[in-house]
Amino acid sequence: MLDESYPVGMLTDTDIKKALHVLFSKHADAVRAKYSTYEIVLDKGFQVIQYSNAGEVERLDRSPDNGIIAVAPGETVLVFSKEYFSLPHNVYARVNTVGQIFLAGFSAENTYVDPGFQGQISITLINNSSRVLSMEQGAPLARVEFIKLSKKPEKTHSGRAGVRKSKVVPSIDSSSADTYKALDLLVLLKQIETSISVEAIQKKSIRTDIALTRAYIKLAEEVSTSRQQIRIHDETFNLQDKLLKRSQRLAAFALATAVALWLDKLGFTQWVVQSITTIGSDNTKPTYWLNIVVNITCSVAATPIFSFLLGSYQNARTKKK
Repeated sequence: MLDESYPVGMLTDTDIKKALHVLFSKHADAVRAKYSTYEIVLDKGFQVIQYSNAGEVERLDRSPDNGIIAVAPGETVLVFSKEYFSLPHNVYARVNTVGQIFLAGFSAENTYVDPGFQGQISITLINNSSRVLSMEQGAPLARVEFIKLSKKPEKTHSGRAGVRKSKVVPSIDSSSADTYKALDLLVLLKQIETSISVEAIQKKSIRTDIALTRAYIKLAEEVSTSRQQIRIHDETFNLQDKLLKRSQRLAAFALATAVALWLDKLGFTQWVVQSITTIGSDNTKPTYWLNIVVNITCSVAATPIFSFLLGSYQNARTKKK
């Protein structure tokens, strides 16, 4: 109990420093007593609050080695004061979270400490921003006002173990879940899209913005992946198309050359050469190189024809498939 040397009502920083060993049992520092409050700081460990599939609240303990508490968008955590309280039976405390926590994007509770409380106090934080918010161990958490009561209350706190159980009972709406399961996938997606849009417009919900941002990022990643796959496919297709056309031209030239050789064997080339050599007065012109020129000319002239025929045949086979 605080004796008569302390005034009834709110304690000043001078009173807090004087009663520091009475108000706290561990890790208190007189430097943090300012004006009419004491500034508590963040401890290392914290708890992530989430719901199980059965709708029950789960508290997952986290204790990062680097002392940094990182809270994902939309996540709810329970953080603790580094200081351990040991409130006398005639002292009540109000806990007001510091403004920089709200400014960063957290929703935080302002709580109280009953007379007789022993141990660390906890504060619930919800990350309502679209970013991961981080705090280091020792960061300012809240400012505590200590009020000396005129007398000891009839009922005082029994310590940390005396924290009462919540009367809020979470549950899963199984009827809605069954309804959604019965819906067609496209209908369900349309309803979700409409619901998100309406909530974003009417409530301007930050959590909805987070959900939309995540969905957009996921969609952008999938579109980027699809474009990359299409580009790779197009490059592969273009390369195969070039190789196919090149092979087609080579095959056409080979067929044209074979036809030219057969025409030469059948005497067509000789007939053309004789027709050429009979023009003019000199019938002693060399015919060997002229035969080669005629054969090459026939091959070159026939190559586009065979290339066209091979391409038409390939297209016909592709359409059949």
